[in-house]
Amino acid sequence: MSSPSFTIRAPPSTDIWRKPPSKDIFNAPSTTPSHLKSTAPLPTFLSTTLTFKLPYTHQYDQGGILLTFNHPAEKQKWIKAGIEYYNGHPRLSVVSCDNWADWSVAPLTEDDPSTQPWTTISIEKEGDHNGVSLWVYQVLSSGEKIPVREICWVYGLQEVKSWTVKAEAMAARPAKGELEDLEVEVKDMEIKWKE
Repeated sequence: MSSPSFTIRAPPSTDIWRKPPSKDIFNAPSTTPSHLKSTAPLPTFLSTTLTFKLPYTHQYDQGGILLTFNHPAEKQKWIKAGIEYYNGHPRLSVVSCDNWADWSVAPLTEDDPSTQPWTTISIEKEGDHNGVSLWVYQVLSSGEKIPVREICWVYGLQEVKSWTVKAEAMAARPAKGELEDLEVEVKDMEIKWKE
């Protein structure tokens, strides 16, 4: 099931980031349309897809998908994937946080000009003879999936069946000061669970 369009407003000084020795910020707005099931046991997660755009103007302006992983006895873990404005260019961005966050950026793949400035990102559970992981893709208007990153630690968590995952759309504007809110417009969001 997919969603109608919606907007997320991120004020300045918002981010999701965890870096040693002590930086741990998690104050960016995130949401899922109420008619979509957003949280379930981790083993039932199949994929989430988001089509969105953002008017990036400041370093680290960002929008995309947020997956949070929760367990009653463990520290929250998360993945965010989307677009981040870095050094004057919008880039595909994936941040994966087990104990600490790590970040990768890649160029956006050129798509059909008629689809711009919309970008579609998906995070999908996949398995092969080596095991199970999450793959992050940029999805082109043709349906072609451009691989961005494979994340393996998620299905190596102790007591995987005891973890839940929540899928949301997110926005953040880490820049500080008297700035306007960043508005990320979402055209469509889809979340798939194993029945």
